[in-house]
Formats: sequence, structure tokens, C-alpha cells
Amino acid sequence: MTDFTTARRNMVESQLRASGIIDPPLLAAAGSVAREPFLPKEMRALAYGEAAIAIAPGRYMLAPLCTGVLLQAAEIEAGDVVLVVGAGDGYMGALAARLGGTVIGLECDAALAARAVAQWNECNIDNIAAVEGPLNAGCAKQAPYDVILLNGATQTGVAPLLAQLRDGGRLICVEMENGVGRARLYRRDGDALAARTVRDITAPILPGFESVPAFSFG
Repeated sequence: MTDFTTARRNMVESQLRASGIIDPPLLAAAGSVAREPFLPKEMRALAYGEAAIAIAPGRYMLAPLCTGVLLQAAEIEAGDVVLVVGAGDGYMGALAARLGGTVIGLECDAALAARAVAQWNECNIDNIAAVEGPLNAGCAKQAPYDVILLNGATQTGVAPLLAQLRDGGRLICVEMENGVGRARLYRRDGDALAARTVRDITAPILPGFESVPAFSFG
């Protein structure tokens, strides 16, 4: 039987802290929020490995390091309103809820959304709510946000989501191009947007953020 408590402790020390994830509240959240309950039962033994884990066809829980990179770059503060785009696994939203004030979990798959909500309730997380809709449209009804997190990667950019940031707001995502992934942080300052690369890292593409192959004549 897997010792999940020891595995979680080892994940924090050997995958997160050893790779530059040093924010104390984030490490505390990662050490206290279990990953395995957010996975299908047959996948729980893989919860603390170093790879993304399939939770449904075409959907994944991000690898621990990728999750840590995105959350550390987002610099979520108590009281922040956070949008998690692609909240289906539930784990990213649970961590964001430990760090922020109010979290909206946007999900396009009704079954995944229901499963995430059930686990949030099981964990007594009461500052997060699920909203169903297309991921690439964001959730303008609840905007503006202090932080927008893509729980996966994009090949098509994030322009519609950037419009939903408040002044001083941050959007963090993994941008994939030609098979290379980079965590990118966007910050709004009035009408201006600044962006910087945080580090190279890869993640599975979220639905609605896939590039469309260019049409070519044979």
C-alpha cells in the first residue's frame, strides 16, 4: 500500500523545493493538500510521480513541478480573486483556494466539474465555486480577476483572458510552440500588458487552446 503522507513530503522536498519552489505558503499548501483524492482510484498510486497524470480522455493533472511553477509565479495573496481555467482535476483549484480569497474553477467537462466539486466539498474548501463553459472564453461574468491560472498549456495565446484581468492582475500559463513549453507570466498595468518567461516547462494542451493546422494544398 502506498504511503501517501511520506510520498507527499518527498514531493515537496525533492520535486518542489529542490527545483526552486520556495514560497512558504505554497510549500505549506502543497504539503497539506493531498493529490491522490483528486485522481481516479486506478491512478492514485501515481499521484506523487514527476509526470502529468491522465484524469479523463485528453485531460490531465499537471505534474507537481509544473503546478508549483505556475502557482509561485502567480504570487497569489490572501483576498485575491482567482480564475482557474481547466479546473477539472480539482487539485490546482484546491491549492489556489488555500492561497487566495475566492476561486472560480472554470471547466468545460460537466463530469469533471462535478467530480472536482465533490472533492472540494469533501476537503471542506468553501471559497471555491465551479462554473461550466468553454475554457478559452474565460468567465467574464465574474471578472475582473487578480490572478488567472491556466491548468494546462496553450498553443493559441490568451488574449481573451487577458481582458479579464484587473489592474495589477497576473495571468500565468504554459505556452507551447513547436513542442517547446515555457511558463509565461502576464501582468496588467492600466491599459498596458507586460510579459516575461518564467522558465522552460511543458504541460498538456487544454481543450480550446489547440492550434489549428494550416490548410495546405497537396
